Order: sequence, then C-alpha cells, then structure tokens
Amino acid sequence: MAIPRALRNNEKMLTNGRRFLLPIVLSAAMCFAQSAPDGPSCDNVNNTSASSHFRGSRQNAAPGNVSKLPIRSLLYRGSQTKIYTRYMPWFGDDRHRDVGYRSDDERQVSRQVADMISRGIQGAIVDWYGPNSEVHNQSTLLLMKESEAQNFEFAISEDAGSLRECEKGRCDVTEKLISDLNYAAEHFLSSPNYVRFDGRPALFFFGVEKFPIDWRRVRHSIQGNPLIFFRNSGTFANPDADGAFAWIAPETANSGDPMGMEYLKRFYTKGQGSNKIAMGSAYKGFNDADASWGKGRVIEQQCGKTWLATFAEAGRYYSSGHQLPALIIPTWNDYEEGTEIETGIDNCMQVQATVADEKLSWTISGEEETIDHYSVLVQNGSGWRDAGDVPRREHSIALSRLGLTAPSGALCVEAVGRASMLNHSSGAVQYGQGK
Repeated sequence: MAIPRALRNNEKMLTNGRRFLLPIVLSAAMCFAQSAPDGPSCDNVNNTSASSHFRGSRQNAAPGNVSKLPIRSLLYRGSQTKIYTRYMPWFGDDRHRDVGYRSDDERQVSRQVADMISRGIQGAIVDWYGPNSEVHNQSTLLLMKESEAQNFEFAISEDAGSLRECEKGRCDVTEKLISDLNYAAEHFLSSPNYVRFDGRPALFFFGVEKFPIDWRRVRHSIQGNPLIFFRNSGTFANPDADGAFAWIAPETANSGDPMGMEYLKRFYTKGQGSNKIAMGSAYKGFNDADASWGKGRVIEQQCGKTWLATFAEAGRYYSSGHQLPALIIPTWNDYEEGTEIETGIDNCMQVQATVADEKLSWTISGEEETIDHYSVLVQNGSGWRDAGDVPRREHSIALSRLGLTAPSGALCVEAVGRASMLNHSSGAVQYGQGK
C-alpha cells in the first residue's frame, strides 16, 4: 500500500537519497560536481561527493545514487551513539591512486563534508601525518574550515607514518610526537568543532603505539589536556589510554568467520568491563589489492550484508539503556584498501517493472534485506514526481492508488537501499494508451 508523501516520517523525507538534503548542508551541496536532480529522478544519478571520473573497481562501487537514510537507523533502537568516519586526506599525492579528485581542493572537501552530514555522520577523524605532510595537512586544515562552516565535527588521528623517518634517523620519536601534537593543539584542538568527550578533545593514534614512546612525557608536554585513544581491544588494559576504538581486522577473517566478527565481539566484550571510553566500528568489507602496501587481505562485502552485520553486532552489547558512546566507520574514502563508503555500498540489486491489469508490479534480484522500501515515481513533464512509498517485500500497487492525472505516461520503481547503500531504478515503464 502506498504511503502518501504528507504522512511519511519527517526524518525519512529529509534524508531520502534523492530528495531533500538537510537545510544545514544545502548551500554546500549546491556545489556538488555531480549534482543530483532537484526532485525525484528515475535515473541513477551520482548524488555523492565521489568523482564521476572514478569508474569503480572490484572493491569499490562506481559512484551512484546513494540512500541518504540516516546511518543511525542501522544501529539499535534508541541509539544516541556518536557516528564518526575515518577520512583519508592524501589524494592528489602521487604516492596514492587517482580517484578523480584532490584532497586539498577546497570545493571537494566542502562536498565531502556535506555528503557525510547528509548520511547522518557527525564527524570525520583524519588520518594525519603531521604538519609537514603537505597535501595531507592542507586537506586537514580545509576539513576544519568546512566543519566549522557546516556544523560538523573533526578530530586528528596521528598515523605511524608520521614518525617512521624520525625512527630511521634515530631521532627522539617521543619528542617528534610531542612536536606534532603541540602543532595539532595550536591549530586544531581549540576549534569549537573538534571532537570532545566530557569537554576534553580526543586524540587518536594509529600504529603509533608500536614505537618506543614515553607516554607519560607526552601527556606532561602536550597542550590542551586531550584524551588519548588507541586501537583494538588490548587498549582497555592500557594505562596510557583514556579510550579505545575498534577497527577492521582482515587478518583474522577465515572460512568460519568471513566478516571478521570475532574481532568485534572481543572488543565489545572487553569494553563491557572497562571504564574507558569505547568506540565501536562498522564496515562494508576490506580488500587491499589496489594498495601499494597490500598483503592480499580480504573481507568480502557480501553485497552489503557485511555492512549490516557489523552494525547489528553493536546491538548485542549495547542498547538505549546502555549506550555505546561512539562508533567509527572505516572508512569514508580509503579506495586503496577497499573500505570506502563515499561512492556507496553495492547491494547487487536489480529491479524490473511492468504494468498489466491496471497494476504496477516489479521483480527484484538480490538480497531484499538490503532494501529499506520501494518508491514509485510518475513522470511529470520533463521530470518526475513521487507517488508514494511501498514497504519492502511488497512488489505491486494498483494504478488507482498513484493519483495519476494523465491517461498515459511513464512510471518508475526505485529500490531505496538501507543507509549508504546504492539505490536502484527499474527505468521508465509505460502505462495507459500507447504503452
């Protein structure tokens, strides 16, 4: 049964992938290089910040029309979890692949922040390589600027790569880290849009804990009184840490655990018994075939089922009465390790529609659990209008329920994916005279 547009949930109307963006991101979204139509469309137009020059790969879908239903809808009911994503600022650096844009392009960063907001992401945690990292640092400065302009959050995660040259040169790695972090404190941590827990800025570290660092000296020497977050479940027993964040562990995946779920179970189990801040994770999959550092590690996406399962796992440990403080999505745009969600997550869906006996019907191929609902569109001059939504698992609707005003014309069915999954259209089908 079609649900009239006026009666639909307001949040769904605001966040549906091809309708209206939240007012807070509208001005930024207007500069998308690949602008979606102003209203509903039967075409799978790129409505993401990803470049249409990127043609996709085995690991990453080509940019498409992505469901902008809120990512929070994939978490447990009543979730107040802060949702962040890992942001890679290195495209345009010749050591990384060409994805069709530069990370130090101000307009591109503006589009990315607008796109992240439109999917219900609260902030981006930057994979930072220190103040001398050129493209990386410039992109981070632009991300701060856009975060402040668009009411978004951001944070710094110092990568181990920022310290490797120092270690090779046998310099004082602790002092180098302190220098980097004091630059971050001066340039980033004072921003009103910097990620905070209980009023204190959060600093994240990725691989840095492998170096012989004097963390007591670090805490004593850095400005801003930040909270320190390390990766993985072992962090809950680390006295130098204030919080722990989960990631993705393709090295643990096997035939009995193809999604790497044991890693998440271990993280959440240990988090239950700790007073440290826990930040869970959810991911679409992993494949480092396009990375120069790749080791052949793979977690298959399973046409979106890995994405759904990793969100559902948090609900086994947390609830509206016992909230997960935060969750990170690895990643927004790591195209090389095949974890990016910027282009959308392919749920391998196809839709075919027909009109017969005064009824619009459709068939699908693919996993219907990756679909949120179906939207029926009616051609309206040179554009389309929304005639209503049909619940998942219903595959037909009487033409009399669509409010058709012309004796003939075209209809279209769109399978609206669950949050950040690709939407799929049947294409136009004719009804009435001359069909």
